[in-house]
Amino acid sequence: MKTLVICICTYNRNKSLKECLYSLEKLNNSVKIKIIILIIDNTSGYQSFNLVKKIKKKYKYKIVQVNEKRRGVVYARNKALNKLKYLKPCFVSFIDDDCKVGKFWLVNILKVIAKNKADIVTGPQIYFEDKKNINYTKFFEKKYKLNTTNVKWAATNNVFFKYNIIKNKRLIFDKFLNKFGMGEDQLFFSLLNQKGCKIFWNKNIQVYEKIHKHRNNIYWLISRSFRLGVLGNYIDRKMHGIFLGYIINYLKCILYFFYTIKTIFTIYDKNSRIFTINFFFRFFGKLVGPIIFNKIEFLKNVNKQK
Repeated sequence: MKTLVICICTYNRNKSLKECLYSLEKLNNSVKIKIIILIIDNTSGYQSFNLVKKIKKKYKYKIVQVNEKRRGVVYARNKALNKLKYLKPCFVSFIDDDCKVGKFWLVNILKVIAKNKADIVTGPQIYFEDKKNINYTKFFEKKYKLNTTNVKWAATNNVFFKYNIIKNKRLIFDKFLNKFGMGEDQLFFSLLNQKGCKIFWNKNIQVYEKIHKHRNNIYWLISRSFRLGVLGNYIDRKMHGIFLGYIINYLKCILYFFYTIKTIFTIYDKNSRIFTINFFFRFFGKLVGPIIFNKIEFLKNVNKQK
């Protein structure tokens, strides 16, 4: 029987982690895959230990708990990669501790793998709408016209891949991106794609998430846009080398400036104003990123910013 290890990194989110685990228990597993849940607690006090210990007594699938005291999602995800060596799965998945998976998530993933010979599969993160507030997160979600699309990278909030593509490779999540709390998954899967791994996005491979209150303001969008701009240069350099990386970064910088100017002319529309702000701070982040990357430190507020 093939084994799937679902990795969940968690930090002080016991309530949402509990909901996440119960959604996994409702998965349609008609394909009869052996499922192991690997929980990586990233708190110094192992906050989720007692909760998970209680849940696992009556849980449908095997749960493995580990603790990573070094703060940061990169350390937590690398702890998961290290643990996989001992669990020896056929498939691996990463999802967030604040999401719920759809009932047919697993079935739909395996269909995409079979039809497209995919190495890595990803899909959308659907947000439960809050009519009282603007969902600023949606301005960062990828949108595709086709039901299934060949893409360049995947995010760890909803990704599934064959373990053999990383089993014998010395590839880990980049520690230099730990201070941003983001971007490490983009680089990780971009490098796999560069090595020839096929990544497919499918609209039916859905996970669901509530909108966090701290994301319901324009300052969160500004901070995230700026961080994406800053770390983008580092990703480009890791992907294409220093010289070409700088060229690509500043070409993208010019592109975001063009988008900013373009959307200014429709600024009377509320969504256009938000796009203008998003594009401007992506532009500004890319402009100054190469200068300030080594000096900047976001980790102190990263849990609130992400």
